[in-house]
Amino acid sequence: MVDLEERAVRDLEERAASKSEQSIIGKISKRMRPLKMPDFLEWNKIFALACVVAVSLDPLFIYVPVINENNKCLTMDKTLATTAVAVRFLADIIYVGDIIYNVNKSSLELKRRGTWKTNKFFKINNFFKNALAIWKLSWRLILVDSMAILPIPQIIMLVSFKKVTGSGYLDERRLLSLILISQYVPRVFRIYISSKEATRVRDVLTDTVWIRGAFNFFLYILASHVFGAFWYFFAVQRETACWFQACERSGIANCGLNTFCDDHESAPTNYITLVHSKCPINVDPDDTIEELFDFGIFLDAIKSGLLGSYDFPRKLAYCFWWGLRNLSSLGSNLKTSSYFWETYFAISVSIVGLLLFLYLIGNMQTYLQLATTRSEERRLKMKQKEPQIDAWISRNNLDKEKKTIMEKVQHSLEVDKDINVETLVNALPHEYRRYITRELCRGALKKVCVQYIILHQNNVNEEAIEKLVEAICEHMKPVAYKEKSNIIRVGDPCQMVLITQGTVVVNTGSSGSNGGTCTNASAKQLNKDDIYGDNLLLTPEHDSPSGVTISNECVESLTEVEGFAVNAKDLMNVISNSHWGLSCSILP
Repeated sequence: MVDLEERAVRDLEERAASKSEQSIIGKISKRMRPLKMPDFLEWNKIFALACVVAVSLDPLFIYVPVINENNKCLTMDKTLATTAVAVRFLADIIYVGDIIYNVNKSSLELKRRGTWKTNKFFKINNFFKNALAIWKLSWRLILVDSMAILPIPQIIMLVSFKKVTGSGYLDERRLLSLILISQYVPRVFRIYISSKEATRVRDVLTDTVWIRGAFNFFLYILASHVFGAFWYFFAVQRETACWFQACERSGIANCGLNTFCDDHESAPTNYITLVHSKCPINVDPDDTIEELFDFGIFLDAIKSGLLGSYDFPRKLAYCFWWGLRNLSSLGSNLKTSSYFWETYFAISVSIVGLLLFLYLIGNMQTYLQLATTRSEERRLKMKQKEPQIDAWISRNNLDKEKKTIMEKVQHSLEVDKDINVETLVNALPHEYRRYITRELCRGALKKVCVQYIILHQNNVNEEAIEKLVEAICEHMKPVAYKEKSNIIRVGDPCQMVLITQGTVVVNTGSSGSNGGTCTNASAKQLNKDDIYGDNLLLTPEHDSPSGVTISNECVESLTEVEGFAVNAKDLMNVISNSHWGLSCSILP
């Protein structure tokens, strides 16, 4: 009795817990159920392209700081800042979509393995177990995507314009710069992973040498764009650092606050005079004035007036040119100051330029060698198949089309299509395939179509015959059978087969039931240009109970057979969709 009471209490508790879980965990679990996913390789190509675009738009944040040269203070380009935030938000949606994609892919994998937890009485426990299993399968991609969407540029943009006095500001700016650079690591790494996955399987896109080369060259261009943007950003930092250094050494109270524009029309005169004297940009190289600030590789950006310009296209073009020029020359023309971080920035330009150059040249050599190897493989493959193709062309009296057929087959080999000589028509482009099919089938089909027109219209109408031949050819599919192969068995759906090469034997089945066997009674041979199943056109229609016309004969290849076939359903559709007003099928 006690056991029954305890069991009843436990059941009530489980039901209560189940209802509680259903409101929160249950909804989340439902959303975690696998969704219909796009093709893995196609998604990786799309995502790799989206990542490249996202990384190319990230430097918009770096151009937001602007120097007010009149008041020697730091402000921002608010229009560009708004644009950068909006673009970054759209780019982050792509990364969130990739996280969802990888979670769903892992869910499907768990379902396939049979390890997806679905016990309805332990939803909280199941939720965390499933989440842990998903993390184990896709932790690397999920972690990289999560790091890539951290709002670091937005935070840095806000912190950069916070009023701070003293040397702590400069240390803070250096730290923020390192954090900003570090976020490019997961974003660039994600491009590498996606492009590697996308090129793992060969297709027209990934096999095309110029597309691969263009992608690698674009990475070189992208690096130039990013380095040029950082050159601008660090130039702003070096100029403001000079202001802070001048204020610290001057001893003027609250001098550092003047380095931030704050809706005031003008800065104090003594501050502007101090900055002009301690941070001059037009100095004779031979002068040996003490305590002058050395701007190093950033002097060109300051002299050009870029730091005070709101003309974004001008800044973008000039900074991109700086990045491209110095990456191409491996930073050999950079004259740095003794400032530690500036020197390391110049070193990184040199190293990255060298690595990108080697990567681009190495990949192009690899792609060209690969293309040459595959071209040779295709040439040898074509040479091996050429005698068979010649024989096929001769057998089918298509000598006038030999040159065109060879060109079309060569093109099919170039796009990596597998060529089966027996069904060579399949290797031809659609329009030319229709033309060759008509050439091979017109003679035999015309005889049957003439009988059909006479039978149902009592006169020979050449236009109607040609239209009927054309319509049937549209549905003809090339077929090939080895010697002693079953083409149609008793009980199979009927089809009309036009023989272009070889011999077939038609036998009456021992029974009309599905799976019936063939006998040698009433055997009939059909040869080149003969048609089996022409009574699909010539016999009045009798619907079978199942709605499918069933064969009561067995058709077998006596030799190797080539031809064209059309099933009864397609043939009846041709007739019913035409304007003869009649439709026919084989007697059951």
